[in-house]
Amino acid sequence: MNHNPEIHSRRVAQLKLVLPGLAILLLILLFLFSRSGDGNIQLAIFDTVAPGDGLVLRDPVIRGKTIDNVQYEISAETARSSDAEKAIVDLQNIAARFLPVNASPGSNITATAGQMDNTTGLMVLRDGVTYRNDDGLVVVLIDLHYNTTNRSGHSDKPISGTSPQGDLEATGLEISNAPAAYIFENARLTTYPARNRAGR
Repeated sequence: MNHNPEIHSRRVAQLKLVLPGLAILLLILLFLFSRSGDGNIQLAIFDTVAPGDGLVLRDPVIRGKTIDNVQYEISAETARSSDAEKAIVDLQNIAARFLPVNASPGSNITATAGQMDNTTGLMVLRDGVTYRNDDGLVVVLIDLHYNTTNRSGHSDKPISGTSPQGDLEATGLEISNAPAAYIFENARLTTYPARNRAGR
């Protein structure tokens, strides 16, 4: 054990600077992920990173309800605040599940990377994005802007997908889940009668 008082005092001074900063960053990220009154967050591990990069949360899970009382769960491999106001959170390997309610089917959204804006509830997913609903619609997107408060979304980039009616391609997509509606821009649907008969 090192009893050098000079080294010890330096370490104490460093800890006095580092620990409060980490605590503040952790509290900020907890607040960001609990904006819904019904929401809660489950944390597994948090790691410090390079100076100035703040705090990385590992395996955060966010649970809550939308404004129309739909339960959801959003998980990620990592989460890190990315702006000075701590309102924007960078997410990696995202999986979101919105449960069905009334006439609206449940849906799942996965993405490799994206951001969540705490002030608006908007997720901007920008890599490896797939949207699925419980009615059998599967859409692969380049990006997706999705509002977690009302389950609406849009993309202005080309999409492709499959549905019980056939395969589709479009230049854009609008999603509304209250009630469930999907508007495809310049869509082309290729139907397969044999598939439709088999699905009856």
